[in-house]
Amino acid sequence: MAAPEAGQENEAGQENEAGQENEAGQENEAGQENEASPGSADSSTASPASQVTSFPATVTEFPEMAAMPMEAMVETPQSLAPAPSLPAGAVREAGAQFTTVEVLYATDRARRGKAFAEVQVADHQRTQIVCYAVLAFLVGSALLSFLLKQLQTGLSLLFVSAAVGCIAIVFSVFGEPQVIKQGVAYSGERGELVRGVCQVTVPATHRPGTIERPSLLRFELREDQQKHIVLTAATELTADTFRTHLSELVESSPKRDVMVFIHGYNVEFESAVRRTAQIAVDLPFEGVPVCYSWPSQGSLLGYTIDENNAEWTTAHLKQFLLELVEESGAQSINVIAHSMGNRAMTLAIQQLSAQRSPDAPPMFDRVVLAAPDVDAERFSRDFAPPLLEVSQHVTLYASSDDRALLASKRVHGHPRAGESGSNLTVVPGVETIDVSGIDLSLLGHSYYGDSESMLRDLYGIFGNRLPAAQRHLQAMHTIQQMLYWQLTQPMPPHGQSLPPQQAFVSPFPAAPTR
Repeated sequence: MAAPEAGQENEAGQENEAGQENEAGQENEAGQENEASPGSADSSTASPASQVTSFPATVTEFPEMAAMPMEAMVETPQSLAPAPSLPAGAVREAGAQFTTVEVLYATDRARRGKAFAEVQVADHQRTQIVCYAVLAFLVGSALLSFLLKQLQTGLSLLFVSAAVGCIAIVFSVFGEPQVIKQGVAYSGERGELVRGVCQVTVPATHRPGTIERPSLLRFELREDQQKHIVLTAATELTADTFRTHLSELVESSPKRDVMVFIHGYNVEFESAVRRTAQIAVDLPFEGVPVCYSWPSQGSLLGYTIDENNAEWTTAHLKQFLLELVEESGAQSINVIAHSMGNRAMTLAIQQLSAQRSPDAPPMFDRVVLAAPDVDAERFSRDFAPPLLEVSQHVTLYASSDDRALLASKRVHGHPRAGESGSNLTVVPGVETIDVSGIDLSLLGHSYYGDSESMLRDLYGIFGNRLPAAQRHLQAMHTIQQMLYWQLTQPMPPHGQSLPPQQAFVSPFPAAPTR
C-alpha cells in the first residue's frame, strides 16, 4: 500500500518482472512427472481427495443444489496425478505442462454484471478501442502538422502512427483470449460475504518468487497456461458446500493445516488469488490455501477508498476467521496479511480476542504481518497484545527499503509498523524480522512473495514451525537492548548445501537446458 503518488503495490511491477523468459526453456515430454519417482502416482490411482474438482458456474444460483452431496455436483477430470509437495487438492494432468492449484476464497466484493468469460471479451474489446483511438489521434495530429507545414513533426507522428497501427492489428488478430475462464467475476465495489473456490494453473517452468504474466516486451498478448500463472475459474459456493469441501481438503492434507492470505492496497480479486497460489506453491505449503479478498479498488487513485474498505471489511473477516476456527476441522490455522490488509486483520483479531474466554486455547497457529501499513504506536499498544493472546506465534517483517510505507508515513504523519531503521517496531513476544536489502524492486514493498530468501524464512515458520532463533537469522539488539532479527542470505561452505529448512526446492520438475 502506498499513497497514490508513491506508485502502486508491486502487483503490476511484479508482473512485468515475473513474466520474464525462463532461461531453462519449456519442459519437454521427458520432463513430465516420472511414474517411478517418489511421491508420484499413476493417474488411475489418484485419490479422490487429491483430484481437482469442477463445480457448476455458481452453486448459489441454484438452490436445489444446496441439498445435493458434494459428489453429485463434482465432475472429476480423468488422467490426473497428484503433484508432489503442493497444496491440498493440487493436481497435474497427465501430459500437461502446468499444475492446477485449488485456492479457496472468501470475499465481500460485489459481483460484476458479467460472467468471467464475458469480462475477458469486454477487456479485449476495450483494449482494441484504446489502441485504435490512439491511432486516430496520432494520424489526425500528423495531418494537422502537415497543414501547418511542420513537415518534420508530421513525419515523426506518421512513423509513430504506423507502429501503433501494427500493434493494434497484431493485438486484434493474436490477442484474443486463449484460455476461456469460467465462473463469476468480482469488482472493487462492496458486496456481501460469499465463499467459493478458484482454480489456478501454474506452469512447469515456474520460477520461485515470480508471478509469470504476459509481457509486451516478449510480444506476449494473451495468457498461456504453459508460460503464465492463470486463474481459470472462480466458482461461488453456498456456505454449506464450502464448509464440506474445505473439510475434505483439510482432511486430505498431511498436517491438516490452512493458510489464509489477506492482500493489501491496489489489488484486484484475480491478482490476490494468483498471489495466494504462488506463495502456496513456492513455500511449498501442503495444506489448504485460502484467499480473503476485500474490495480494494485495484487502482493507484483508490487509496483513500481502500483505507475505508479495509476497515469496513473487518466484520466480514472476523466472521470468516471464526468459521475457519470452528468448522474447518484444521489443527493449524495460519494467517499472513500484507500491507493495508494488516489493518483489517489486526482489527478482526482484536475483536475476536475480546470475545474469547481467557482460558480458551489459541485460535491461530502462526500469524505473519508482512510490511504492515499500520500505525506503529497503535500496533504496539492496541494490536500486539490481542495477537499474542489468540496466536501461538506472531512474526512481523519490516524493511527500511519500503518506499510505499515511507510514502504512507508522509500521508499519515506517523511511522508505520512495517518500517525498519530508527522506526523499527519491536514488541515483547512478537518476533520482528528486519528484511532490509532483500527487495531491489522500485517500491521494495512486495518482498513477502518475490524474494526467495523471504520464502525460505516463511517456510521455516509455516512448514517447520521454527522460532527465529532456529531459522538462520542474525540476532540484533535495539538501542533499548530489545531483541530483533536480521534476515540474511548465507552462502553455504563450498561443496555443502544449506540445512533442510533453508534449502529451497521447487516442487516442479526441472525443465531441460537448451
